[in-house]
Amino acid sequence: MSDAEVREELIRLRKQVEALSEARKHQRAKAQTEARVADAAADSDEDEPNLRKQVEELIKLAQEEIREMPAMPTLAVFLLGVLVGRYLR
Repeated sequence: MSDAEVREELIRLRKQVEALSEARKHQRAKAQTEARVADAAADSDEDEPNLRKQVEELIKLAQEEIREMPAMPTLAVFLLGVLVGRYLR
């Protein structure tokens, strides 16, 4: 083999190595993304009962606050919000 042929072969091999490195990086990134999605799905399954309890507590607190509010001013503010909402359409 001549020098020119060896250089061409080296250039070709370097390009192949670069292409394989890029493919490997993409494959690793894809695997990491899939692992994160799987972890998130597992976490959401475990947190569902806890989340449900938190939502129930928030609803109870909101109900208590609504009961403690005076009826007429609360109704007036609600109606004012409805009217403003209709006029802003």
